[in-house]
Formats: sequence, C-alpha cells, structure tokens
Amino acid sequence: MPSHPHPLLDPDTFLWGASTSAFQIEGAPAADWTTWKVKDAEDGAVRVRGVDHRARQDADLGLLGEIGANAYRYSIEWSRVVPARGEWDAAEVDRQVRVARSLRERGIEPVVTLHHFTSPAWLGQEGLDWTHEAFVSEFLRFATRMVEALAGDVRIWVTLNEPNVHVGGGFLTGMTPPGKRGFRAAHLALTNMLRAHARLYEVIHTDSPGPTAVGIAHNMLCFAPGRSDSRLDRWAARMADRIYNDTLIEAFRTGAVALRAIPVIGQVTVLPLRGHLDFLGVNYYTRALVSFSPFDLRRYRYFWEDHPGRGLIETSWEVYPEGLSDVLQKAASLGLPLVITENGAAEADDDRKVAFLREHVAQVARCRAEGMDVRGYFWWSLLDNYEWLRGLEPRFGLYHVDFNTLERTPTRAATAYTRLVEAGIGRIGIDMNTLPPQPHSNRTPARSGAIR
Repeated sequence: MPSHPHPLLDPDTFLWGASTSAFQIEGAPAADWTTWKVKDAEDGAVRVRGVDHRARQDADLGLLGEIGANAYRYSIEWSRVVPARGEWDAAEVDRQVRVARSLRERGIEPVVTLHHFTSPAWLGQEGLDWTHEAFVSEFLRFATRMVEALAGDVRIWVTLNEPNVHVGGGFLTGMTPPGKRGFRAAHLALTNMLRAHARLYEVIHTDSPGPTAVGIAHNMLCFAPGRSDSRLDRWAARMADRIYNDTLIEAFRTGAVALRAIPVIGQVTVLPLRGHLDFLGVNYYTRALVSFSPFDLRRYRYFWEDHPGRGLIETSWEVYPEGLSDVLQKAASLGLPLVITENGAAEADDDRKVAFLREHVAQVARCRAEGMDVRGYFWWSLLDNYEWLRGLEPRFGLYHVDFNTLERTPTRAATAYTRLVEAGIGRIGIDMNTLPPQPHSNRTPARSGAIR
C-alpha cells in the first residue's frame, strides 16, 4: 500500500478528478444494457464498443494528467469479468489490476465503482435481478473477487452508483433493465442493494492491507414547486425530496430502509447499515420543478424551466448551481466526509460548459469555507460517451470525441478545469475573478444534443 496519507483521511487533501463508467466508454457485449431498447445499428454498435476506450486506454488515462487530476473514478464492468455463469475472465481481472497500478504510477488515486447500472445479461436470462437473493450472491461473488485482486492498489471504493436511479428506472417505472414496474419490487431491489453494500463494506475493510474508504454515489436533485403559490405543489416538492434524496440518507442514519412519502404508510426493512459508510458520494446535476394535480391521472409532474435565466443544457435540465449547496447541506447531516462524485453539463457550447464548471466548483469552495467537510470534486465525464437512453447526443466530456474518427480533442472546459486545480479549492470561493481568463478554442462546436 502506498505510504502517502489516505486522501479521505487527510482533510488537507482535495481530490480533483473526472468520472466515467465502463459501459459508457468501452461498451460490453455481454451486459443487460447492450440489447435494451436498441434504436438502430449505430446505437447497437456503440453499446458493444463504447467510444473505443479499451483500445485507447493508455492515451485516455494520460488525459487525466493533462487536466491536473489527482484522482479518477471509474467502474469495472461485471459482465466482462463474468460473461457467463461460472466463467471468470482472468485476463480481465489482470487488466483491472494493471489499470489501477498505471493510475498509481501516474500519481492518480483510483476510485473504483463496483456496480454502475449494468449487470451480466445471463443473469437476466435466468430471470434474476436485484429482487432475488441469488442475484445478490452473484454480485457479491464478483465484487469480492475484484476487491481481493485490487486490495493492494485501490483505497477508495464506491460499491454502488445511484441506487435510487437504478431502482427508479429498473424496478419502479420499467424504463431501464430489468424493466419491472411496482412499488414492492422497487423496495425489495433497494433493500437488496443496500444489503449488498453492507456486506461489501465488511469485505473491503477486512481484505484491505491499509486505510480504505468505502462509499456510495447518491444521485441528489434539488426540488422546487412548479407553482410557488400552490400548496399542492409545495407539498409535492417536499415529498419528492423525501423519497428521492432522503431515503438513502435516512437508511444510513437509522438502519431503516423506508421507501415511502408518508411516514406511516409504506414498507420498512431494517439493515445493519449504521457505521457501514465512510463517505457519501453526491452526484448532482440540476433542480427539478414538481407539480401535483388531483385531477391529472399522472398526479405528479416533473419538469425543468429556465428560472434563473442561465439557459437549459442540452438534456433540457436547468442550470442551478445553488442547488449543489442545498443537497450538500442535506448530505452533511450524516456527519461523514462528502465527495462530489459526479457533476457536469451536456453542452457542445464550450463557453456554457466552462460557466457551469466554474459556478459549481465555486459552490463547493463556499461550502468548504463554511465548514462543510467536502473532500473532492469529480466532473462527469472525462470523455463524451454513451448516455444510456439518450445515446451519443449529450456531450458531457471535458474531451470532445468525434464519433466518426473517435479522435479526442480538449474542450475549453478541460483548460478551465486545469486552471481551477492550479488555483486550489481554497482560493476559488474567495474571488473567482482572480482566475486567469480562459483562452478560446478554434474547435467547431459539436452538433447540439436532443432535448427530451
């Protein structure tokens, strides 16, 4: 284990990083997402190869040094390690060890995510998902093996990426794999995901030869009433906040997994979660407006409007950096170190992407100046990549990817990121104007992403 201080145990260290997920940059032929609602041949092909990261891995990791990052959050694709039942790809395990060691040699802290939405297709073909104990057992078998292989090289682990998003899409609305719909399925899936986390927490701390930090990446939204003068909308915004943001936080505070809006109605499962989290990762992108009508069959309506006048980004989301402070304040109630594990904007317009980056990092700096224990900031994403149901159109990358040639080109946001790192997080919140001006890029902006 490296001798330098553990970054999440040293409050003087700030993690500057970028995030990716394996499926989105390298594809996965044997993953459940690979054949899920494929739109066309191009969509199907990119789900197999991503943006060709496997062939360009060394060069892509080198981009982290270009922007001054000292950390990199990435995931291990479960279906590449276990492409079929009982079939373990030893070469893939070795590859993951080489990646972690390569990052260490570059002075970059590996932050490894063990489940980032995708699962092996063979499990789904057997009718298994997060609502089944057998699925949980298979995940723990995979994850434990990866922990054993990487324990000497990885000191920061994210067991699960956005359990609330995965459960909402895959088990409540049916929009993502495995396509189930129902409150009971959603509650059971969330319970099993958190049960797996608790078990992995113990495995990681038992198998690691030195200080280790284990967390979860929690997607958090800022909610506001669609009509500020409507009592129903204000109530609906509070309920959305309670379900979406508070459920996971309360589970780790109390040990009770209670997926419900009204305190006395809903299912509750008690798990050994207290004391099983070393830090909370916060993924924050936007604020959502909520309306409620008893006369509408849908009852709740979630939407985005450009209230602050900054313009919507290309995913149709509002730009609301103040919301990052709001959700961090809520997350801080756990009394744990916080890391912004994802924050970013789908923007082909470099000026708007730079503004988004600087405004959100300024919020992080302000929170730290006010005493909040925020230890890191990771931009999503290092590269333009495959964005789930939206395909290739949203461009979150610090590096622009030409999807025809797969050439990587730095955006102005990459340069802006480097300057923020050079300035240091303690300086940013004091006076953003002291940062050097951003040079203009001659790159032609990419085609705008679709508005959903």
